[in-house]
Amino acid sequence: MTMADAKMHELNMQEGAGAQEAGAQEAAAEAPVQNAAAEAPEQDSAPVMSAAVRRIYLALLIIMIMLPTPLYFMVRNHIDTGENDENRVLKEMPHFSLATVDTYPGDFDEYWNDRLPFKSQLVRMNGFVDYEIFKSSGSPYVIVGKEGWLFYKGQQANFEDPEADYAGTNLFTEDELKLIAHNMIRAKQLCESMGCEFIYFVPPNKERVYAEYMPDAYGPPGEQSRMMQVVEYLRENTDVPVLCPYDELMAWKAEHPEYQVYLKYDTHWNNLGAYIGGKVIDDYLGFNMPELEDTKIVEIPNQVFDLSTLIGLKNVLRDDHVYDIQDYTQRELEIAQDAKATEFRFHNVGNNCDPRKVYIIGDSFSTMMGKYIACNFNDVYLNTYKMYDYNLMKAEDPQIIIYETVERYVGNLLTFDLEKTIFPTE
Repeated sequence: MTMADAKMHELNMQEGAGAQEAGAQEAAAEAPVQNAAAEAPEQDSAPVMSAAVRRIYLALLIIMIMLPTPLYFMVRNHIDTGENDENRVLKEMPHFSLATVDTYPGDFDEYWNDRLPFKSQLVRMNGFVDYEIFKSSGSPYVIVGKEGWLFYKGQQANFEDPEADYAGTNLFTEDELKLIAHNMIRAKQLCESMGCEFIYFVPPNKERVYAEYMPDAYGPPGEQSRMMQVVEYLRENTDVPVLCPYDELMAWKAEHPEYQVYLKYDTHWNNLGAYIGGKVIDDYLGFNMPELEDTKIVEIPNQVFDLSTLIGLKNVLRDDHVYDIQDYTQRELEIAQDAKATEFRFHNVGNNCDPRKVYIIGDSFSTMMGKYIACNFNDVYLNTYKMYDYNLMKAEDPQIIIYETVERYVGNLLTFDLEKTIFPTE
């Protein structure tokens, strides 16, 4: 073997050894990966919902969507009394014509929403949960107070704002008080020109009389209020007779805590409060009405109340105290009213009472109080001020005009005019 051959053989041996070493290293690197792959557990593929199961779920969904309507029509005669659980007029079925093409869809939508299956039941359930569990109201017009008392927020009509009345944050300016005084003086002068007497009467809001049941967040009532401003200003600056039964109501309430003078679930006073208010007017006119303690007070079955109606619980909250007052007069009184309870006529059958005719212009507080005034006169006519008509008033030819407005409507005095309007529109 030549020297060249020997050298070539040595190089070949070295390359073979290097290749073996590289192969060994590659094998060592691949071994963990192969081992890991071998040791990794097999993973199950994601479950696939069968077509049959999908069809079952789809059928259940369709049934849940469609079932309430036919079910309602099957059972509605047993659960639907036909009463309107909401304190508003429900939408009537719209008439379709070419002239109503644009408005018909929206009108029908309102109509259908007012008559959704089980709506009344759902409204009551929601109202009950809000009232009993959360001690709150689902209505923007109602406050839930302590011990379940309900109070009125207002803002359903005109410029009323019982919350501001309570807090005293809506006080009249001096110029506004002067305007009110001017309006009331004109009313008195107009009445005198017709040969009749004019009296202004203002009962307080329920929130003021039962402030102890208002939520703590409202605090105590304000030291001054619109009602107090008007009473004080008119008494100090005019000769208009101004009567307010607030002191008498609070005194009787303090002496007789076993009785209510306003309703728990309503904005109004009950017959006890109405009697106390009526007696303030009777006393001013010189009549000797018996004290409330000397009458017979009988608790009568409960009725439907406006605030409980607003929260959908008119048939649930019925445990209020409704009283009938008996033996306050021996006279037989006939009472006639229109279908909407906006017009009342009281007549003493014996025609043996004061012959002066009384004309009362007022709100629902007057309608409850009317009979306690009418028992002293032969004839009394009561007209709610939304329906007031100057010519009708003149035709009645009254000798006494009583204008009543509850505290929350005192703002009406800013535009008060017996010859034009009593209840302004916004």
